[in-house]
Amino acid sequence: MRKTPQNIFIVEDEVIVAFEMTDILEDIGFTVVGPSVHLEEAKVKAREGDIDIAFLDVNLGHNKTSKPVADILRERGIPFVFITAYDRDQISFLAPDDKVVKKPVSSQKLTETLRLVYPDLETGS
Repeated sequence: MRKTPQNIFIVEDEVIVAFEMTDILEDIGFTVVGPSVHLEEAKVKAREGDIDIAFLDVNLGHNKTSKPVADILRERGIPFVFITAYDRDQISFLAPDDKVVKKPVSSQKLTETLRLVYPDLETGS
């Protein structure tokens, strides 16, 4: 059984969305790592950060995706969820068991997504 997640890593190139997600997650009792809005910074945090789970925007702009970050997290055994406006079949690098959540994200959707990975999750909401 996994321990309850405390540190949630957010990779999102839209600053407003990143801060909305941060506020939602902090309001329900989590510590947010990041958010990272640039791929290079996100790769460093993915390699070195104290992360329990990550939410990764698929498209980071300028023809960049969060795939390199996902690869690092996968190597470290850290669960992650892609958050995107794309449909699953539009994302070429998904593994069959990768979790995908459609934007826009709400407090309820983030909590439900966390429960997919952590079924015993308790939140203050």
